[in-house]
Amino acid sequence: MELQTMPLKVLEGKEKPTGYISVASGKGGVGKTIITINIGRILHSNGKKVLLIDGDLGLSNIHLMLGITPPKNLYHFFTGSASLEEVVIPVEEGFDFISSGSGIRELVNMPFGRLKTLIQRLQEFAEGRYDWVIFDTPPGIHSDTIAIVSSSQIPILITTPEPTAIADAYGLIKVMNSEEGMKEFFLIVNKVSSEEEGKKVYESIRLVCQKFTTAEPKYAGSIKYNPKLIKNIIGQNPFNDELIKELTRILNRLSLVQAKPKEGFWERLLAKLKRSI
Repeated sequence: MELQTMPLKVLEGKEKPTGYISVASGKGGVGKTIITINIGRILHSNGKKVLLIDGDLGLSNIHLMLGITPPKNLYHFFTGSASLEEVVIPVEEGFDFISSGSGIRELVNMPFGRLKTLIQRLQEFAEGRYDWVIFDTPPGIHSDTIAIVSSSQIPILITTPEPTAIADAYGLIKVMNSEEGMKEFFLIVNKVSSEEEGKKVYESIRLVCQKFTTAEPKYAGSIKYNPKLIKNIIGQNPFNDELIKELTRILNRLSLVQAKPKEGFWERLLAKLKRSI
């Protein structure tokens, strides 16, 4: 599979900071996870070290998409039966992921003390080791989603032309705008019949945001409906030439700048999670 080169920007400085991307959606079934994985693959193919983190604690599915059964996940880390290093699973050299486990009730609504320990260890492990950390967040207005998206540098929102997906995407934007003061989001419209349909969906969301919020969503691009992706998912092979081509074009439109803000990602995330508990 031939992957295209894309111009990723890095701010000059003594140390190369780690960049943080979140991928969210107002509802499930819009293609968020397969898009997240392929974004990671594209960045990795351009010489970047990438870590994918499944942010849906207790209901992880990145490993299912990849066809990999992790011997250890975050549950083992919390029970003390595995170090964080043992939980990190390689997809390829320099392209790793962390599974939060599937069907594990104990990881849902965990005590803040344990959550704080996880955040601190993830910061120690990831900061400076990876060029990009990408979060696949839980769908909807989950408190973890709001915290991760509002803390990240590149917040990407996935929707489709379905009315329910459009309504839920707007709902997520509205909540993050009113609760976190977020204004900028990068919208990707998946499963479109044409670029024109993607722009029409974006425009409908932009207009309602303009009328009822202070949010200013940006149009990142659209991805055409591809029935072959269903076979990819069933075959546990999420990488697809057409999807990678379209996503590469979309990522080229974004200003992917690895910049270190005054308050770091992990500090912001920890503060927001503490507030939501």
